[in-house]
Amino acid sequence: MQTYKHNRLPFLETIRVVDGIIEYSDYHIERMRQTCLFHYHEFGLEKILDNLRLPENGILKLNIWYNQHEKEIKISEYVPTSIKKIELIECDPDFNYSFKYSDRSYLNNLLKSASGADEIIIVKNGMITDTSKANIVFEKNGKFYTPDTFLLNGTMRQYLLGSGKITEASIYAENIFDYEKMYFINALNPLGKTPVFNGRIL
Repeated sequence: MQTYKHNRLPFLETIRVVDGIIEYSDYHIERMRQTCLFHYHEFGLEKILDNLRLPENGILKLNIWYNQHEKEIKISEYVPTSIKKIELIECDPDFNYSFKYSDRSYLNNLLKSASGADEIIIVKNGMITDTSKANIVFEKNGKFYTPDTFLLNGTMRQYLLGSGKITEASIYAENIFDYEKMYFINALNPLGKTPVFNGRIL
C-alpha cells in the first residue's frame, strides 16, 4: 500500500525540541536506523542530529525527511491542535504503517472520511490501534494502558513502555468506554504534558 520506492525521501521523523534541546534523540536515531536497514540494508545518517543549530527558546518541531543517505530538515514552531470530536473509523485489514512514511495519503483519506470529527481512532479487525497522528494511552484505576495492536510503534510509546509507565493491553473497539481517560501521545506530546481528551466520541 505504501509507495516508498517511488519517493526520493520516503520516510519522516518528527522530533520535539525544547529550548534548543532535542528530546529522546536516541529513540529517533534508532528508529531511523531500523527503518533504513529494513528497506535498504544500510544507514548513513547516524550523526544527523549532531551539530544542528537550533533556536534556544520555545517548543519546536523538527521534521526530517530521509532515505539511507539523504535528508531534508525543517524546523518550525510547534502549535498543538485542539481535538473536540473524534470518530472510530475502520481501516483496511491489510493496512500496514509499521514504518513512519512521509506518504500519509491513506491516513489522511481515513481522516477525511470522518463525519465532522477533528481526529479519528483507527480500528483494525475490531481492535483499537492509533489515531491518525498519535498513539493512544488509556487510564483506568490510576494505571495506564496502550493498545498492543498499534499501527506505528512511536518513540514516545517505546519510551513509556521501556520505563514501565504504561502497559500494553488488547483493547476491542466496543470496550473503549471501560476506560476512564484517554490521551493522545507522540514525540511532540509526551504523557503528562498532553491533556486528557475531554471531547465527544462520535
